Amino acid sequence: MRAVNLLPKDANQRGKSIGAEDPAVVVGSALGVVVLIAVVAGFLNVHSKVGAEQKKLTAAHVELARLAQQKRAEPTPYKSANQKPIVPIPAVTAEEQPRLDAISTALSTRIAWDRILREFSLVLPTDVTLKSLSLTTPSPGGVTATTGAPAGGAQNFTINGTTYSHDAVARLLSRLMLIPDLTNVTLTNSTAATDTGVVDFNITAGVKGAPAPPPAAPAAGAPATTTTGGATS
Repeated sequence: MRAVNLLPKDANQRGKSIGAEDPAVVVGSALGVVVLIAVVAGFLNVHSKVGAEQKKLTAAHVELARLAQQKRAEPTPYKSANQKPIVPIPAVTAEEQPRLDAISTALSTRIAWDRILREFSLVLPTDVTLKSLSLTTPSPGGVTATTGAPAGGAQNFTINGTTYSHDAVARLLSRLMLIPDLTNVTLTNSTAATDTGVVDFNITAGVKGAPAPPPAAPAAGAPATTTTGGATS
């Protein structure tokens, strides 16, 4: 008798699908397991490296603390008062010394014209008009050795101007006397015009800061005077 399959076709297909697994699912599961194993292995490797570096850092901190404590315990080395610096101070050569002397001499006799003009501009009244202003450098022979003031009436600061009254001229004179760099402020001329009343004036002054004159040489043929033990010969 011939066998006949009485089961429907859908039941046969479901049985075949249950009994056989899909190859794509199997491959995907295997790859997921491999990736998971790789991630776990990498994490363990990195964790071990971090632990090793942390141990090195802790050892370095301990060594630094030990060195700092040892440094504080060491006595401070004694420094001698005659100890020379590491970089020696350059000595002034024979060629530089004359230049330094010349610069020092020039600065000691320098006259600050800019300061004098600035101080003059501060004290000049608004009702005074200048026609001329003259500044000349004092010569060494034209000043006194004690005060630096011009000797023999030598004037190095001269102004000519106009104003509206003699009171304004007097006010300018009193203000010029307050300038520290001027000395012997003198009114040489003050004339008022009869028709307009405008006053023309002329004021002179000496300038401080000139070098002192050199000592006078003894006259030829004059006997030299020497002092020894309080006796003069």
